[in-house]
Amino acid sequence: MEIIKPYRFRQDFRCGACCERISPFSLIEERTEKQCTGLYSFQITVHFALLGLPTAVVSCVIALARITLSIYTRSLLCAAALIIISIAMALALSRSTVEILPLAASVVLTLSLFRFDGIKLRLGLLAGSVLWLIHNICVQSWGGICLETCFCLSTLWGMWTAAREQNKEPKKEVCP
Repeated sequence: MEIIKPYRFRQDFRCGACCERISPFSLIEERTEKQCTGLYSFQITVHFALLGLPTAVVSCVIALARITLSIYTRSLLCAAALIIISIAMALALSRSTVEILPLAASVVLTLSLFRFDGIKLRLGLLAGSVLWLIHNICVQSWGGICLETCFCLSTLWGMWTAAREQNKEPKKEVCP
């Protein structure tokens, strides 16, 4: 009987998290999308902890807090607190300009999750994914490039599906 190798387990855990993460972007219902995203954040936090990357773990914990709070509140104060924490952590932990891109993505995603809904929310999620995609290209993270590309495509699919559903609804007359 072969014992699961630690490296293989960490990567398999990451693959499962990624598959779980891509699916909600195509959903129309935003609460379910946020819940799935929260589950992904938890899974990816465990993945980075298994890899021994404390900076990535801190980033994921902030993301998990952001997503969880955004399910229950749209408070500008919560958004501002998370943005301040993200900026402080990025300034404390970043060693290069490229490492600031995740900070920009975090700010965009925080504002999007707390202040927007519908197409605006999805545009914010798309913008955050594009910033992460640029970061992954700069650091040559091929897995991250593939993952963020899938996120972008899945978000675009979700936007298209939502727009199509919206167009199916009968138009309300402004003046009877």
